[in-house]
Parts: sequence; C-alpha cells; structure tokens
Amino acid sequence: MERLDNRDIRNQIFKLAIPAILEMTLHTLVWTADTAMVGRLNPASISAVNLGSQIMFTISNIFGALGIGATALVSRQIGAKNRDEAENIAAQAIGIGLIISIIIGFSGILSANAVFNLIVDDPEVIVLGSNYLRIVFVGALFLIPQFIANSILRGAGNTVIPLVSAAFANAFNIIGDYVLIFGKFGFPELGVNGAAIATGVAQILGASITFFFLIRGKSGIKLHISKVFKLNRNVTKNIVNLSVPATLETFMNEGSRLLSSFWIAQLGTISFAAHSLANAAESISYMPGYGFAVAATTMVGQSLGAKNIKRAEVSTKKIIMYSVWLMGLVALAFALIPFGIMRLFSNDLGTVELASRCLRVGAVEQIPIAIGMTVSGALKGAGDTKGPFKISLVTNLAVRLPLIFIIVFVLKLNVVFVWWATGIQFIVEATLMVIRYRRGRWKSINV
Repeated sequence: MERLDNRDIRNQIFKLAIPAILEMTLHTLVWTADTAMVGRLNPASISAVNLGSQIMFTISNIFGALGIGATALVSRQIGAKNRDEAENIAAQAIGIGLIISIIIGFSGILSANAVFNLIVDDPEVIVLGSNYLRIVFVGALFLIPQFIANSILRGAGNTVIPLVSAAFANAFNIIGDYVLIFGKFGFPELGVNGAAIATGVAQILGASITFFFLIRGKSGIKLHISKVFKLNRNVTKNIVNLSVPATLETFMNEGSRLLSSFWIAQLGTISFAAHSLANAAESISYMPGYGFAVAATTMVGQSLGAKNIKRAEVSTKKIIMYSVWLMGLVALAFALIPFGIMRLFSNDLGTVELASRCLRVGAVEQIPIAIGMTVSGALKGAGDTKGPFKISLVTNLAVRLPLIFIIVFVLKLNVVFVWWATGIQFIVEATLMVIRYRRGRWKSINV
C-alpha cells in the first residue's frame, strides 16, 4: 500500500511540475526572441524596450503575487473536498485582482513619461520608452488578473491550462513582434511600438484563454462571475493576510535585483554585459525549481486540507529530491562547459569569457536554489507566507546588498565576486528555509 501511495505521489508531482516547467520555458523563450528582434533596432530602442519591459513585469510580478494567497486557500479547500468554498475564494481573489489591475494599469499609463524622465537622460530613450510603457500597461490590466487566475487553477491541481494560455499568447507575441517591429506581410514598420503592441495583445489573449476555461468550470474549479465583486470581509481578509507577505517578498527580491543591477553597471559596460548574459543563461536553470515549487505549494495545501500531514511531508521530501537532481545536472553543465554555453549568447569573446566565469560560480547556486524554492513553495502551500518573506528580508538586506555594495564600491572587485555574493545569499536562504520547515509550525496553520 505504501508503495502504491508513493507512486501516486510521484505521479502527482510530475503531473503538476512538468506543465509548470514548460510554461516557464515558454516565457523564457519569448523573452529571448523578443530581445533578439529588438536587438536589431538602434541602441535607444533596445534600452527603451528593456527598461520598459523590466518596469512593467516587475510591477505585475509584485502584485501578481496576490495569487499566492489564493493558491494556499483554494488548495486547502480542494483537499478538504469543499469545492463551493474554493470557488467562492477564487471569485473573491479575482475581484481583488481586477481592482488592483485597474489602479496599476491606469497609473502606469499616466505616469510613463515621468518614470522615464526620472531614470534616464537620453531624450530618444525617454520618448520611445514612454510610448512602449503606455501600450504594455494596457496589457497589464489583464496580466495581473491572469496571474491570479493561474494561481487559482494551480491550487485546484491544474497546471495545464496556464501552459496552454502561455503557449498561445507567447506564439502570438513572437509572430506579432516579427510582423509589427519590421513591417512584414503588409503591416507598417512600428519598431518599439510594434513590440509593445505585440506584447500587450498577447497578454490580453493569454488572459482570455485562462478565463475561458476558468468560467467554463471544466478545469477543476469554476469562476462564478456573479460572485466576483460580492466581496466577503472574512474571505477577503484571509486572502490579503496570506498574499501581502508574498507580495512584499516579491517586492524585496525584485527591488534587490534592480538595485544590484544599478550598482553592477558601475563596474563598466563589459562587466554589466557579462553579468546580464550570465543571468540570461542562468534563468533557464530556474525552470525546474519553479515547476517543483508550484507542485509543492499545491500538494502541501491539498494534503493539509485533507488532514493528511504525512502525505504533505512525503510530497515535500520527494519534490526536494527531484528538484535537486535536475538542478544538480544544470550545475554540472555550468561548471564544466560555461564558455560553450555563453558562446550561444554572444560573439564578443571578452564578454563571453567574463560571463563564463560568472556562470561557473552560478553552478554553486543551483542546489541551494532548488532547496530554497521548493521549501518556500511548501511553506506557502501550508499558509506560511510570512516565513519566506522574513527570510527574503534577512538574506537581501543583511547578505546580498551589503556584500555587493562592498564588492563594487569599497573593494572595487570584478563582477565574478558579485556572483559569489549571490551564491552566499542562496546558501543562507536555503538553510533558513529548511530550519523554518523543520520546526513544523506549518503543520498547524489554520487558513
């Protein structure tokens, strides 16, 4: 019987993780394709699109983290076989997301010019970037609700629909980029505006697909439109209480990365380029960690909803093992062939050589990242969103940022040492996550 249970757990893990990994792969591919096509424009256009997309997606990711609370609550109710309450929570979460997206979307549209005037001096970049940001923030009106809708589906145990919506949206984005940036098939050559329109429409398309399945109710959970704005105080309070720490955690991580990038830029053009390229390569390695974290969140939440703590523990242990194995293989590749990997990203040998040294350090990060992401996912699935936030706060403010500041401004070392600093951060973070998990308080959290 135990063997059958273990097989069932293993199958469920991969049923949840594989579509999530593929979804993240698609997002990375479209980002790479978008960067490559925009890269054929002039430097001002490249800067405008890179800055604009970073601003928009950073903000969307921060507020999209509201979906973490929805995942924890929905998965708990699904595990308890209480689908009606899960659907009530889903409707409330979407309602909150729509309100926030309207505020963020229109604020972004109205403040686009002011934002670019604040962060850059080049008049051409300001004009191009402001136009880009206004257009993509129209898509943000749909993107944040979609993030939350995807979280609801994952909480119900469905990671396939988010993959399907990502596949169609990203395919449209790539084709739209090609057609509208360069003026193909009779369409006007719009350059930066073309990239923005393709991105914005793709976001609307992705959201439409997700909500189509969610409203139909054939994906494990149904969205009742009539309940979306009938906010229940207690349900709303639970969603907000669980989501705010996750939102602050995302804000801390994104803000820390952004500030680090500004500091690293002070090391010079080649160092910043090498860092950016190595980051692009390493982002591929996050896919298994992300997919298994999604599986951990859903399975722990559903297991606790079913009052089966043992299943939650066994699931987490197995998910950590699978994540470590996969990311361990990536670490091996980073350690053994970093130069070959980085040659895929650039032809400039000086930049490639420096980036490959960064990537070799990145090999040290892989297993700690695998453990940290998975355990964080398990804690969030149990309703412990404060723990990962506190750990993120400590590792960013007490480890990452001080070390990078000292390396860049005090010791004036090269960018490779910055990567050692982030490696130390990931090791500390994984250690603290495991300590919090082993204390076991997550087993008795009521949500």
